[in-house]
Amino acid sequence: MKENTKITLLLIVLFAITTYNTIAQNKTEINIHYPEKETEISPNIYGQFIEYLRNSITGGIFEEGSSLSDPNGFRKDVLEKMKELNTPVLRYPGGTVTKTYHWEDGIGPRSERPARRNLIWGGVEDNHFGTDEYIKYCSEIGAEPSIVVNMGSGTAEEAANWVEYCNGTGNTYYANLRRKNGSEEPYNVKYWSLGNEEAAWEDAGRLSDPAKYAEEAWYFAKLMKLTDPSIKFFVVADPFKKEWNDVVLESLSPITDYISVHWYIGTIEGEPWSIYNQVDRFENSLVELGAYLEQYPAKVEDFSKWYRFPPREDAIKISIDEWGIWEGNCGGQYNLDCDYTWRHALATASFLNVFHRQSANVTMANWAQSVNILGAILANKQGSIEQTVFYPLQYFRKYLGTSLLDVESTGIPTLADDKTISALDISSTLNESSNEVCVFIVNRSKDAIETKLNIEGVNTSEGKLIQLTALDENAYNVIGEKDIVNISEETIKLKKGLEVAPLSINILVVKKD
Repeated sequence: MKENTKITLLLIVLFAITTYNTIAQNKTEINIHYPEKETEISPNIYGQFIEYLRNSITGGIFEEGSSLSDPNGFRKDVLEKMKELNTPVLRYPGGTVTKTYHWEDGIGPRSERPARRNLIWGGVEDNHFGTDEYIKYCSEIGAEPSIVVNMGSGTAEEAANWVEYCNGTGNTYYANLRRKNGSEEPYNVKYWSLGNEEAAWEDAGRLSDPAKYAEEAWYFAKLMKLTDPSIKFFVVADPFKKEWNDVVLESLSPITDYISVHWYIGTIEGEPWSIYNQVDRFENSLVELGAYLEQYPAKVEDFSKWYRFPPREDAIKISIDEWGIWEGNCGGQYNLDCDYTWRHALATASFLNVFHRQSANVTMANWAQSVNILGAILANKQGSIEQTVFYPLQYFRKYLGTSLLDVESTGIPTLADDKTISALDISSTLNESSNEVCVFIVNRSKDAIETKLNIEGVNTSEGKLIQLTALDENAYNVIGEKDIVNISEETIKLKKGLEVAPLSINILVVKKD
């Protein structure tokens, strides 16, 4: 065969391969449909969490005497960032620390509050940030409070007194104590957790036997409900311990509104893409938990009137009380000082898509934690900065709709390093008040992906695309340096298809006809 003929054939083959890849890419298609049954999405899946853990609260959201703080001691720069997250729920005061935390240490004049050793995380807490400061902080950022009671060294009476302090309206000791401390009106705290990770034997708890936890939780619940029958309960569950869940819910299912689940993910060393496998595993577990809860009917039957308070009113839902990314190489004690890279932001956006897709069962979730410790925000005495993970939390929350739409896709490529991982992760919601469809697309691959987008009932020719990118998936933000995250917003023509940039987080907003 002559040399020219060989070259010609080679060019033909290369052209054919290129054409095939182009066609395959053009066959990538995303179809958005209205589901047969409407699923409401709760904004509470965008909650946050604070704990008495080193500089999460003191030195994080709260720093008395700092030029950066307001008269309450709230860090103004951090407060503004927390407001930007538009957090609907703020969980407090932990976390494992609740097992030794006594709420009355944190009320009254600050100068008279006792300083206590933090037996769980080390250091000393001066208790200058307590219940009243927490409630005020919730008010400042527009969040509902969610309180975890001490079932380790605390008592049921202590927990019920906390409910009375927060919600009491009568002429009673703890309601009057709240008034004395400056709050005439009740705080109306709706959400109360019966302990935290009580199944963990290693913690300073005493209720790692599920039968013992259930018995104790019933007593706590009785006294707390008798104090305020309107409150909602969270009980400790474990996605890996069915035997724990069986015992706990067999006993507590008539009165619990949520099961509390915690979930942190990380990366396998040398396999940076493995973090996306962890997200997929998490979603599979949520599907299993949702199916598991179906054995407990929404309506509670045969609930004795002698309890003197009502049973739960709706189906038991899942609350991911703590979730986030916790790498084994973050640094600091217990590897809690994480500098989150752009890859972590992509994984966070995928997490949020999971919450959207599983919103039939998941109605609350709290990123853990808000500031410094595994924080979406970093703060020191000089200033503060948003970590990369801050931005998907902020922007997905901003454009979250009110109900879930179905997503079907074809031709989506997989990651080059792991063919089990889809390059695109997608969810879609409908905002009924603004009449907008929002499509959340995470491109986890290093290649741009062209896709056709079809939205049922939408014939408009254009949409608004908000795109978040970074030049390097290993880059992270540092206080005092330029933000590595690029955010753009543009109007695009939908009929031309959608180009999804490499390693990007995308929100497409389309007005319904």
